[in-house]
Amino acid sequence: MKSTKLLLLLTLVVTITACSKTNTSLEQEQKQEAQASQQTESQQEANAAILAIRDDLKQLKREVAAIRQAVTDIHKIAMDTPEPTAKPLPAELALNLDGNDPLLGSEDAGIAIVEFSDFQCPYCKRFADQTFPAIKKNYINTGKVRYIARDFPLDFHPQAQGAAVAANCALTQGAYWQMRDSLFSNIRDLSPERYQQLASELKLDLEQFKLCSSDKSHIEEVTEDQGLAASLGISGTPSFFIGRIKGDKLVNGRLIVGAQGYQTFSTVIDSIMAAP
Repeated sequence: MKSTKLLLLLTLVVTITACSKTNTSLEQEQKQEAQASQQTESQQEANAAILAIRDDLKQLKREVAAIRQAVTDIHKIAMDTPEPTAKPLPAELALNLDGNDPLLGSEDAGIAIVEFSDFQCPYCKRFADQTFPAIKKNYINTGKVRYIARDFPLDFHPQAQGAAVAANCALTQGAYWQMRDSLFSNIRDLSPERYQQLASELKLDLEQFKLCSSDKSHIEEVTEDQGLAASLGISGTPSFFIGRIKGDKLVNGRLIVGAQGYQTFSTVIDSIMAAP
């Protein structure tokens, strides 16, 4: 009897133990399946991302190829296009030395610089701020160079012509160069009201300044300078003719275009002075 009970007990224990092992195995299998499913989803997402990157790379390669082809085409066009013939500089350029144009320097100077400028041009301001002071110190103040300022307001600078007239009206009261500095200092805020304010700050006769500003003859003077610049082939500002003074003319002129540094001007001036 005891043997029978013991056998039943062992059978129950084995059964319970076996059931326990089976449940555990099932849970592990379920976890493994879940993990495998997650890994599969992650792998699918990674694969999709890789495919997207590959597509992007293919698109980039196509775009780079198109850019390279465009550069090749542009280069071919540039090589096939003949260079424009440069307009020769005039043998001589008439200088207005009677005071109608702003000028600096000694009457005995042998070299002249004729500037064509625009008061709304940032490159003209850069030249006026960075290069002109050294030219003035080393060449104008020392009697070597006479400097003549002329106007070339560009069409796409709507305030440039009015600013040129304001500067020329200041010239009639002996304050051109002071007004020039003030205009460049206010290059982003040019207007008739500003010109009046600057004239007041320079202690000019405001009534005379107003009458001058409305005088069409001063606009005509600016227009004449524009026509002269165009006839010389000038299309941008600032531009400069540098040459020897012969009577009331500048001869053997050299052209400098843009806000070049002091060394560029110094080299040209010195070479002209050294020439026989």
